[in-house]
Amino acid sequence: MQASNPVISSEKKTLLIVEDSKMNREILKELLSDDFNILLAHNGLVGLDLMEEHKKSISIVLLDIFMPECTGFDFLERKQTMRGCQTIPVIVMTASNTVEDEIRCLELGASDFISKPYNTEVMKNRIRSIINLRETSSMLNRIEKDRLTGLYSKEVFLHKVSNILQTTQDSYDLICSDIVNFRRMSERYGENKSDLFLRNLAQSLMKGIPDILLGGRISTDIFCFLLRHQDGDWAEATLKNVLGKDHPASFIIKYGLVPNVDHALPPKTLTNHATCAIKNIKGRFDATVGIYDEEFHKEQQRIAYIEEGMLEGLKNREFKVYYQPKHSATEDVIVAAEALVRWQHPKLGFIGPNIFIPLFERNGFITQLDLYVWEEVCREIRHCIEVGFSIVPISVNLSRLDFDIPNLAEKIIALVDKYEIDHSFFHVEVTESMCTDNVEQIAETCKKLHDAGFLIELDDFGSGFTALSYLSQLNVDILKLDVSLMQNAKETRNYSLVRYAILLAESMKMKTVAEGVEVEEQAAALRVLGCDYIQGYYYSKPLPQEEFEPYLLEYESSKGEDYFNRIF
Repeated sequence: MQASNPVISSEKKTLLIVEDSKMNREILKELLSDDFNILLAHNGLVGLDLMEEHKKSISIVLLDIFMPECTGFDFLERKQTMRGCQTIPVIVMTASNTVEDEIRCLELGASDFISKPYNTEVMKNRIRSIINLRETSSMLNRIEKDRLTGLYSKEVFLHKVSNILQTTQDSYDLICSDIVNFRRMSERYGENKSDLFLRNLAQSLMKGIPDILLGGRISTDIFCFLLRHQDGDWAEATLKNVLGKDHPASFIIKYGLVPNVDHALPPKTLTNHATCAIKNIKGRFDATVGIYDEEFHKEQQRIAYIEEGMLEGLKNREFKVYYQPKHSATEDVIVAAEALVRWQHPKLGFIGPNIFIPLFERNGFITQLDLYVWEEVCREIRHCIEVGFSIVPISVNLSRLDFDIPNLAEKIIALVDKYEIDHSFFHVEVTESMCTDNVEQIAETCKKLHDAGFLIELDDFGSGFTALSYLSQLNVDILKLDVSLMQNAKETRNYSLVRYAILLAESMKMKTVAEGVEVEEQAAALRVLGCDYIQGYYYSKPLPQEEFEPYLLEYESSKGEDYFNRIF
């Protein structure tokens, strides 16, 4: 019987007729062959074999109920266990009008009934309607579900979360997962392995997260899940071990948790909160889960408020330059100062650099701020020259991102020259930590500035590990000992590390500045050890312009003018 089936045409929908009566099979074939590809089976067993063979092309099955060997009931029951066949709709053909038979067929998955004898137009319309319904449902399902992971698509997930939050008052948590450096890992392992990992990750999280309601794929490697609220600190331990050991060790997964979600917030906002919590712990090896709680929310609002005001703040000159004096360790006279920036926000008040500097380094605004500080220092030195104040060199910091500015050295030189100031009144401060990132680029800029008469200070020396080659590559003139060295020496009363740093500088013909000096004991030890200059609260806190200028005048009147000409 199978051999008599025709070659399937791609232009028509395919219909499988399972009917033990030869006459009925031929009648149905005659009635439907103009509109459909027809496959014929003389009993349920043959029908099951044909359905398995052509499951990708069969659009619908017409099934007789009462057949030998394998009844229609048996056919429907076995069909439910056949992978890829469960969604193929079945119309039951029967002369029986009993309600019990209809109920049993419906329970076994039948889509509709056609009673014998057949009305051709009614039969065709019912077949077309059910095929269209199935195809529409299949299309919607493909749109609804992510093909790779089986999770909901982003839009569907957000819609379903919105419905849940709007229609219930229960407590829920929302979790997002993100693979650190997924693009780099994908390039390393290839697309197939990366896809396999994403699929396994989605399945593991769906199984491993407790009381989960639904999950969605928000972007390539970011999954999001809504679950019933869990009390306690369960997330870190659960999510850290949810994958077990069957995944590449280089795939590091971070999670963002929003506990007790606010039902009034849009789901998109909640997912943003979760991904924001992830960003907060990226780079931290000691944290797997970032939590977006009320405290975190307030901090994010504060950060957003700061970022919203930074451009306007620069325009309105809300950023103020403070100057912290540097004194000679031996003569107790001011010989230089460091320019430090503070922000006097019109609504938030005074904002310390420990708050806005790291933020600006992350968002890139630090480059504009640093150039602003350079110009403010130029204005101050020019003002001192014009009113006849004594002048001391001012050191100005450069951030790592500044070195990505094209022709940075030329821009700084042009800025200083615009104010007609001798380059020797400027020291360029670069931090020790910069040197581990593209030292060649930094060294090239520092050499240009050094050749133009600027002095180079290496700040934070001793806070990390500095290769000695960096000191010569950067044309360092002054080694600035990190405040941590002085704090440690004060606590332990052991200045051996400070001593070795000073000896190193002396051997390389560099001057030394110790910052963070607070008490006479530290200052006395530094004098004995041969440190050249001291900076810290022992002499003075950072001073705003209106206090720094009187400070200069006080030393000028008490010490005389000669020492002001002794620059580094």
